[in-house]
Formats: sequence, C-alpha cells, structure tokens
Amino acid sequence: LRERSGMAEQLIAAAKNFAKFVAAGPPKRLYDPTKVTMRGWMKRFSDEWNARGFAYAYNKLRMESKLRADGQLVGIDYNGNKYYENINGPSGHSRWVEYPVVRGTWALEDKYDASMVSPDWHGWLHYMHDKPGNHVSKEFAKPFSMKHSINQTMLRPEYTTPEGTTSKDFSEGLPPAFHMPPGAIGNPKPRGRLGPKYQTWDPSGKKEVSALRNYADNSKTLHIP
Repeated sequence: LRERSGMAEQLIAAAKNFAKFVAAGPPKRLYDPTKVTMRGWMKRFSDEWNARGFAYAYNKLRMESKLRADGQLVGIDYNGNKYYENINGPSGHSRWVEYPVVRGTWALEDKYDASMVSPDWHGWLHYMHDKPGNHVSKEFAKPFSMKHSINQTMLRPEYTTPEGTTSKDFSEGLPPAFHMPPGAIGNPKPRGRLGPKYQTWDPSGKKEVSALRNYADNSKTLHIP
C-alpha cells in the first residue's frame, strides 16, 4: 500500500508540473524572426525592380539571399560597398554590407568576396567599435597608404569578366593573377627536378650537396630531347 500511495503522489506531482508548463505557454523567443519581414523584402525587391530592372533585382536577391528594408545607409567605400545599420535590430544583426550588384548570369558567387570590405569599415561592421569607416579614414588615413584590393584568390577570369552576359569559360576575363604552386592544374611552369628536395646532414661535410627542387629546366634531368 505504501508503494502504491508513493506512486500516486508522484503521478499527481507530475500532472501538476505538466499543467504549470502548459499554462505558462511557449518560452520567450531568443531570436526575432520579424527582423526581415516578408512584406519588407518584397517591397525592397519591387523598388529595385522598378528602379533598375528585373535582372538587377534578381541578381541582388541571389547575392544577399534576403533584402532588408529596415536599415539606414551609413556610408559607401571606394569599392562601391554600401554599409547599413538598424539600431533597433537584434544584437549581432544590426549592421550589414551590400556589395555592388554583379551583372550577368553565370557564377555570381565568383565575382564578389568578403575581402572587398575595406579595412576602414571592417571594425565597424564587426562591432569592434562604433566609428564608421569614413570617420576612420579621415582620422587615421596616411598619404602613402595603398588602395585596398580584393583577396588574391579572386583574381581569376570569373571575377574579372566585364559586365553583361559572358561565356561559360569566362574567356572575356583577364588571365589568372593568383598564386599556383608547382604541379597545380593550369600551371604552365615545369615542376622542376624530380628527387629529394632536402639532404640529410653529413658531419664530415664530404657528401655532395644535392640541387634543390625549383622551376629549372627538366630536359637534362629527365633526359627529354
């Protein structure tokens, strides 16, 4: 009887806890899904369509995944990037950058990169400080500083093609300008001498030093006519 009464008390306690859980309702939302409303991005898409055409608005949506219409333009850098802020937005989602819209159809993701953000705006965009990039450049800019360039890995024909519809092989772009190590696909330079690159240490110093692997001519080493 004692065991049965104990089980009954546990069931009653569990039922009371469940009733309290149901009465409390769903937990408080930690993420605000209304920061980009359906009405907001549709209005932004419609405005871009009416102002610059459907192709521009469509590519902009492809690049940004969602169009925010709740921000205020803070500034524009020399790469054409536009920086926005919504002071009422959720923490960590109140600042963002919009890259210049890429023309054409093929491989849009190959024509823009996060390294396009200039150093003046990097700190503000990542919440390191609250000073916009135009203020940073006025205060800390040096006359000898060089213009910020995009990541070298983006210097390929896909990125340098002119605006408009391009061919699938991106033949309109500039030749690749990024580093390709020896043996990489597309590297026209020879790999160099085949064999050990380093030589074991000889305390007597009598062992002949082997040549290092480099971009030297392979015709003698490989006996190529």
